[in-house]
Amino acid sequence: MSAAGAREVERDPQHIEAMFSRIARRYDLMNLLMTAGLDRHWRRCAAAAAALPPGERVLDVCCGTGDLALELARRYPFSHVTGLDFSDAMLVRARAKAAHAEIRSPVDFVAGDLLALPFADDSFAAVTVAYGVRNVPDLPRAFAEMARVTHPGGRVVCLEITTPPGGFGRRFHGLWFDRAVPALGRLVAGDGSAYTYLPASVRSFPPAEELAVLMRRAGLRAVRFRRFGMGIIALHVAEVG
Repeated sequence: MSAAGAREVERDPQHIEAMFSRIARRYDLMNLLMTAGLDRHWRRCAAAAAALPPGERVLDVCCGTGDLALELARRYPFSHVTGLDFSDAMLVRARAKAAHAEIRSPVDFVAGDLLALPFADDSFAAVTVAYGVRNVPDLPRAFAEMARVTHPGGRVVCLEITTPPGGFGRRFHGLWFDRAVPALGRLVAGDGSAYTYLPASVRSFPPAEELAVLMRRAGLRAVRFRRFGMGIIALHVAEVG
């Protein structure tokens, strides 16, 4: 199979959904171990970047087990947060977390597809995504959908793993994601293939600069980004309209 063919198989929606269903039980623990707990700080930065006005609605797509959606609810009391994911197993865990979370904003978790969001135009003041767009087969459409459901003047926020531009960060990225993470996946999650997919998906994902260009082409404006973790994580923020 060609490299391009392998990428298509990896991003097949049924394949991806089955993979996330398998690892849902250990997903949070793996995130903690892979990032030494820094993923919590990065999600707080993503929530802050949404700059949600008081009482507004915010959508977190590819919400997984709900960490960013719940962070949004904590940061913006009396807003209304919706988390969307296509994995029922992930949503079960997200709802269980929400039931015990100390939050003052309602959070709804719904099943849905990022490439065909089940919401009307201009439904939200902000849309966020953390570690999700890397898994979709059509990035331009994903960002166009996020822009479509966001109010003019609202924000789209994307937190994602990326390839560092060079130097020590790139060397560390190669050692950690290509070698250590699959081993952790086998040991902790019992699924080495899912965590072999992770570095492969990053390698075939646009670097931060190219992702910013793609977001602009999808109709977003004022696109900017910052890096975290030796350049391994990129936080993109853009405005709609």
